[in-house]
Amino acid sequence: MAGSYVQLPRLGELLAVADTLEASSELASADPELPEAQPMLGALLRAQPLLVGGRLLAPDEPQALLQLEMLVSNWLIRNAELISAEVLACCGSWPELRRYLLTTDLLATRNLERLRNQLNAQQRWASWFQRPVQLYESQRLLYRLEQGAIAPLLLTEPRDQELAQLGWLQQAVTLALETRDAVAPQLQAVVQRLGNLVVVVLTQVIGRAIGLVGRGILQGLGRSVGRG
Repeated sequence: MAGSYVQLPRLGELLAVADTLEASSELASADPELPEAQPMLGALLRAQPLLVGGRLLAPDEPQALLQLEMLVSNWLIRNAELISAEVLACCGSWPELRRYLLTTDLLATRNLERLRNQLNAQQRWASWFQRPVQLYESQRLLYRLEQGAIAPLLLTEPRDQELAQLGWLQQAVTLALETRDAVAPQLQAVVQRLGNLVVVVLTQVIGRAIGLVGRGILQGLGRSVGRG
């Protein structure tokens, strides 16, 4: 994003962009949705077998190569997302950096803060609700580069250990899912029986009553016509 000699003014002082960004960014934070790096690094650096679809494959086999490509792409995209969030935070307090790095539509403070708020809201929603659901369903969301675009992919794998480490709010989400799965069949059966009961009442009771009333009205009309 900036060479070693690129400097920009900030509060009347020239600062090296690269050094300032590195010093003010929290690059040690990790993405909990990143898969464990050891299998990927072991296959790439030490030619260790890679677990693909429940089978250990040599890293040079086609399926293993596709899996490695997907893991590396996901690693790059997710780390780029973390770095981008730090850069946006630095741009919020450094207008000159905003002009240097961001597009024209993000130069306005309101637009930049709106974008940051949207990203923070999406991150909180994903952390509090989407991630517990994915853990409970043993799914992991990966991103890969496909024809010049970022494409999402859901990978099914056991995540019991991560599920046990969730906080109380996330545990409540999984408990709600478990309760729904347990209650849904019984509730569906009750609704179906109530529906059958309503059909019987409408057709056998109310329908017959309406038929009797209509027959009585027709008989009464017939008698009136006969007298006339």
